[in-house]
Amino acid sequence: MKPPLACWKRMGCGLQLLLIVSLLIAAYTAWWWIDSARTCETQDEYNLRGICLMRIQERAEQGDNAAQWAYGSYLETERRETEARVWQLRAMHGAQTGLALRNEMKIFCDRFPGFEAHNVEAIMLRVAAKSPDAHLRLLQLYVYPRCGAFDLDKASAQIPLLTQCAHFTLADYFERVKSANYRVSSATRAAIRSNIQRCEQELANPTPPGTTVREFMPVWQKDLDDLSRSLAALDPAP
Repeated sequence: MKPPLACWKRMGCGLQLLLIVSLLIAAYTAWWWIDSARTCETQDEYNLRGICLMRIQERAEQGDNAAQWAYGSYLETERRETEARVWQLRAMHGAQTGLALRNEMKIFCDRFPGFEAHNVEAIMLRVAAKSPDAHLRLLQLYVYPRCGAFDLDKASAQIPLLTQCAHFTLADYFERVKSANYRVSSATRAAIRSNIQRCEQELANPTPPGTTVREFMPVWQKDLDDLSRSLAALDPAP
């Protein structure tokens, strides 16, 4: 039996190069799969790959709501929009808690079949009945002017029901109120003041993320100062 070195020398340069390239590709592929498993915690729905992607797809197929949203977002990045909508619709209809309501529901509202305003609103209302943190999602829906559910009366009715600081959404509310010349009632003003106080408490003692629906950025003192100024600038209550 000839030693490996002798066999290597007998190979032509082309075959040697092909073997080296094949070994490098195999090594890179093995590293890529191992790394995809090692970095699962840092991957999000827009850069899923390898083993993490396989796990998300499997969880989505088993009915996991968060995985369905994530897999739908991944398919969007791959320009597989038709498949993405299937998973996003499935996730929307399967929502049972506030955390299962995603911002996509508002953004997709009236833009894609199945995401008509009345469908999105009905699902949010159903979830809010048992998951009070969902009132923030409803408020976001009602102040979003690109959706047929836009309604400042309904938005105002959600503010007293909020169970979390809503600094960004209330800022949007003030913008819509100003552009529509909408009169904010005394009761709604009191609810806004109450939410600002809630925000002040959160600023002093931040709530751990991941347990309820929250704004996408933490509250800062500047946000609260801006809200207070916007509230003070309103026309006298009717």
